[in-house]
Amino acid sequence: MAWRIDKQADGRFAIYSSRIGDYIVIDADEAEIERIYAEKGVKVYLASARAQMTTRVTPVAASGEEKIAASRLRGATPKEGSVPIGVTGFTMSDDES
Repeated sequence: MAWRIDKQADGRFAIYSSRIGDYIVIDADEAEIERIYAEKGVKVYLASARAQMTTRVTPVAASGEEKIAASRLRGATPKEGSVPIGVTGFTMSDDES
């Protein structure tokens, strides 16, 4: 995404697109920015998943099949726990949405 969030003089937020060289969102509060990024994130992740399933799919190795079988026996897959989100300084855990 070639987007940048800027803070307007009145304290509200705007999203600048370097692709078109102009602001694509203006006069937004924090909740609106979060909603926009959540929707964009879903679209990006879905596109990535679709691409992986159609053009870059790889077979599960024998050792992976053993791990899958173990998860079936446990009745659940393992959780990743708390993981950093890029270089943002934020983390996300399995129980967060």
